[in-house]
Amino acid sequence: KIWIGNIDSKLSEYQLLKLIESAVSSSGGQIDSFDFLYTMSGKGSRVPRGYAFVTVSTREAATVVINKLNKMVINGRELQVRYANATSSNKQTSSSSSLTGGPLPSVLSAGRSDSNIDKQDKIRQLEAKLKSLEEGNSSMKNTSSSRFKPY
Repeated sequence: KIWIGNIDSKLSEYQLLKLIESAVSSSGGQIDSFDFLYTMSGKGSRVPRGYAFVTVSTREAATVVINKLNKMVINGRELQVRYANATSSNKQTSSSSSLTGGPLPSVLSAGRSDSNIDKQDKIRQLEAKLKSLEEGNSSMKNTSSSRFKPY
């Protein structure tokens, strides 16, 4: 996956795609996906964010695209092209570390399967709570047969 940044707002999605296609085709590869990112303005129009992501079929094709497009000046702006940073969902990190390598805050680790409470204990606690709620509702049904009329 390749990240392309510093894209001029006047460069269209189609124009960028054609630039990438020409670079990829010279390497014998193909484009697997292309994401040109926009922000929605208050008026409902799309405003380019200034960067895009491209996934190509081979690593060699990606290298060719990076070499051809990096530092290319388009509309007075120099494109920045490099391999995209891996997101946390793509990285194989331990569940106790964040992107900075430190422990996750307790709020972010809530609900994880590696917590200290055993799953069976959680199930028992939920069943007990459900049972107490059902008992409370059944006693209210008996007392609420004659409805209170405020008039």
